Amino acid sequence: MIRVAICDDHVMVREALASVIEHEDGVHIVGIADSLASTNALIETEVPEVLVMDVRLDGESGLDVARSVVANYPDVKIVMLTSFNSDEALVSAYELGASAFVLKSGSSDALVQTIRDVASGMRLINPAEVRVASETLEKRGMGILRKLDANDRHIARLIALGYSDKQIAETVYLGLQTVRNRVSRMLSRFNKDNRTQLALFFSEYQSELAEM
Repeated sequence: MIRVAICDDHVMVREALASVIEHEDGVHIVGIADSLASTNALIETEVPEVLVMDVRLDGESGLDVARSVVANYPDVKIVMLTSFNSDEALVSAYELGASAFVLKSGSSDALVQTIRDVASGMRLINPAEVRVASETLEKRGMGILRKLDANDRHIARLIALGYSDKQIAETVYLGLQTVRNRVSRMLSRFNKDNRTQLALFFSEYQSELAEM
């Protein structure tokens, strides 16, 4: 029996996925989650073989959640779900160690087969497609953004939304001085004179930052 967990921030989506998958022979849903905290709690207690993870979550990046899972539970296979093709998300999914990258527009039968395949040890992300996507990102000038770590990407998204340093510190659970130091480094790194310029710069890449 393949033990499967689902993380998606839309109630109807995750319940529908759970209902479809649960009716398949040899596959069992051990739980559903909607955030980093609830995913970690679920995995710690239920230990699924496969985690089906949405790329985008409300207020969080599904990719960052997946990174945390890979770091803490390396035996859990990750299937990333996305609503549309994205070079950023594909490359990030491959780099973090996800086993598959699946469009939500696909069939439920295809998703179930993907779950069976990754549970058996297959990695279904095509390295050639990842290489092409990486080259496309470099041509678009995304290389420097991709070098940001998970905390800096989260901070960058919040800067673009107009958060203050204090609000950012409370959101990402870092000390206020740590956030100020990171913002200062980003000002220098991206050659911006002030926070307003940095916010405007990051706002242009808001969707891309959410998919890294």
